[in-house]
Amino acid sequence: MSNPLEPTDVGPAAGGDLAASDADRDRVITLLTAAQAEGRLTPSERDQRIAAARTAETFDDLVPLTRDLVSPTGPAARPVVNYDEGHSTAVADQIVAIFGGTSRKHSWRVRQNTSVLAMFGGIDLDLTEATFEARELTFNVFCLFGGVNVIVPPGTEVDSQVIAVFGGSDIHKLVPPDGAAPRLLVKGFCGFGGVDVRNPKDRRRH
Repeated sequence: MSNPLEPTDVGPAAGGDLAASDADRDRVITLLTAAQAEGRLTPSERDQRIAAARTAETFDDLVPLTRDLVSPTGPAARPVVNYDEGHSTAVADQIVAIFGGTSRKHSWRVRQNTSVLAMFGGIDLDLTEATFEARELTFNVFCLFGGVNVIVPPGTEVDSQVIAVFGGSDIHKLVPPDGAAPRLLVKGFCGFGGVDVRNPKDRRRH
């Protein structure tokens, strides 16, 4: 379903070089404001696009500002990546599961260095709604008869240096790095268990 706020019937073959009116600019600004409120644009991205919309002279100037926000299958699946580098700490976070399980998801803070210990248990880490203290992150993993599952935002670059003995360390096919998401280094040891890194499932396919 198309969004009623986005200008339609525009483009080089349909008058995309026609002058944009104030009403056209206002519709685009309304859509950009709504997209930021829904978490599909950062405040900085919204402000940059609104500035461009206000100075747009033709429809061809307006269309690129909203093209990635509206699609036949629904909103873009790429989550907004939030950074709070001004409040980073040198103290490593510790996530432990022994003979049990633990998880981190939704709005949680990912420190620059995180120690992950799973023994006879499992740990699930979902980074898609997290706030990151740095763009370069390190997970130091020790996994023995357990498992660690990590969900990273699309566009995240992942470097795995995990040593696996009678276990596995799998990085599933990820969306190519885009420069906006963090870089994650996963290192450590895994014995009789597994470390699994993947992107979130695309709910639009269901």
